Amino acid sequence: MKIIFQNLNIDSSNWFLINKPGVYLITNLINGKKYVGSSAIMLRRLKEYLNPLYLERNLEKGNSKLLRALLKYGYSNFEFKILEMFEPLIPTLQGGEVRAPMAELRMLLLAREQYFLDKIKPEYNINFKAGSNLGRSYSEEVRTKMSLAKLGKVGNKKGAILSAETRALFREKSGMNKIVVMLNENDKVLGYFKSIQLASEALGISRNRISRCARGIRKEIREKGKIYKFKFSDEE
Repeated sequence: MKIIFQNLNIDSSNWFLINKPGVYLITNLINGKKYVGSSAIMLRRLKEYLNPLYLERNLEKGNSKLLRALLKYGYSNFEFKILEMFEPLIPTLQGGEVRAPMAELRMLLLAREQYFLDKIKPEYNINFKAGSNLGRSYSEEVRTKMSLAKLGKVGNKKGAILSAETRALFREKSGMNKIVVMLNENDKVLGYFKSIQLASEALGISRNRISRCARGIRKEIREKGKIYKFKFSDEE
């Protein structure tokens, strides 16, 4: 089912229709130019487009044909069309549902985005490789920060950018790589995760909430009308 909105000012009562992963097409109704994109949550991406401050901040970082066009022509002159949409939840053997693993979902989205990029050849896309920044131009300030980041040096006043080796060491010593067990409200095991991070990515529940539950600070987590429990496992 294809969903088409005549302009980007989508009534909030219809937001639930795009609160899912998918590939979308934005068309300039004045000159016919198009943009193909994908997002794990299309509603979140739409809200970014509808924020002029977001557009201006990102244009300061680098060039974007779409963002410049949105500011120039206005939201009412752009059509928003969903090319393909996916369900973020997948069924489990126990009869419940969990969020699809983020890595697999991202691969699926990029594959479908690439299909539509090749098919439509949209004018507002700077490059035609899904998920790549090839061809995008950045400001001098952003290029400097990117270079410092690759060297593992300080790139801003907030602190140092750590090397991959240092970040891995911190993760190893943080205790966050313990196996996490997921249970339902009746203490029936629903699944296992190698770390809190992986559990958070798969389920869409914040690491802090899962951690507090696994450590016994909170008894359970209520998510979309369902009750889940988490605990650490001593098994390797």
